[in-house]
Amino acid sequence: DNVAVVYEDQELTYQQLNERANQLAHYLRKIGVGPDTLVALAVERSLEMVIGLLGILKAGGAYVPLDPTYPQERLQFMLEDTQTPIIITDKLTIDKLPSTWAQIICLDEEWDYIKDFPSSTPENLTSSHHLAYIIYTSGSTGKPKGVLISHTNVINYTNHILQKLNLNSSRRIF
Repeated sequence: DNVAVVYEDQELTYQQLNERANQLAHYLRKIGVGPDTLVALAVERSLEMVIGLLGILKAGGAYVPLDPTYPQERLQFMLEDTQTPIIITDKLTIDKLPSTWAQIICLDEEWDYIKDFPSSTPENLTSSHHLAYIIYTSGSTGKPKGVLISHTNVINYTNHILQKLNLNSSRRIF
């Protein structure tokens, strides 16, 4: 029942966050998301951003962050470069996206449908070698470059940070 995430005047407990991410994950599985399936997330900062990210990972997909403030040309390049088949977005962001052949999931408009999916944790289909996300660098040549990050990479980085900052369950970082 502890608060897991706060955005402006909204908050979700760990249980609420987990259940909503699970519902999204089950929906994503239904439409074909599994290990190494790229799913772009283009939403304004919100609780839905966290739900979307966790839902993608719980479905086994790999997260492709699309910052809605990026120029259209950069977003278009990233979508074409990754050939991302699914984009999760919201009403505030959908008009900022370039035209695409990808399936669009507008979280705030489709949540009434998504919330009917099970809130139980979906079966884990991923292993450490599967993709967790793709992050784009600015590119030294002026052309962005996608860097593939596996779950192993994330685990190693997280363990390193925990050790370097001497973090434990009673400490926080912002």
